[in-house]
This record gives sequence, C-alpha cells and structure tokens, in this order.
Amino acid sequence: MEGNEKRKDHREISYQVGWKKGKIQWNEGASDTLRAHKGELEDGETERKRLQLIWFPAMKLPPVIILPLLYALPVISFVCTLSLIYGLRQH
Repeated sequence: MEGNEKRKDHREISYQVGWKKGKIQWNEGASDTLRAHKGELEDGETERKRLQLIWFPAMKLPPVIILPLLYALPVISFVCTLSLIYGLRQH
C-alpha cells in the first residue's frame, strides 16, 4: 500500500529525443495547485485587461489613419522584403 502512495505523489518519466535522454520528475500534487491557481487568474476581468493591453496602441491612432495604414502595410512589407533580397544578392 505504501508503495502506491509514494508512486502517486512522485512519478518519474523517461524520454529520448534523438541522442538526448533524460528523466522528468512529475509531482501530481503540483498539477492540482497549478490548476487552482489558473482558475483564480482566468476570470473575465483579467481577460478584458489583456485584450485592452493588446489593442491599446491601435486605439490611439485616429480612424482616418488606420485604414490607409492597413492597406499600406502589405506594400511596405513587400518593398522591405525586396530590398533585403537585393542587399543579399550584392554580397
């Protein structure tokens, strides 16, 4: 019985990727703790703040500039790519 208790609390996983071998020690109690912590962080307020942080810089631009910039970005990217290719051909 005591062997099963120890095995549930502390598990070791072996892996091999190419020539590299190793062992990962897995603590099942840690996954429960992480799951509980993730549940606390993933409420609606946190998600809303993350979205605001991502989109915040775009909101500062006037709407008149955003549409032309949207159409100009692919052209600018293409020109930059061509100039990089041209620069590589010169060397």
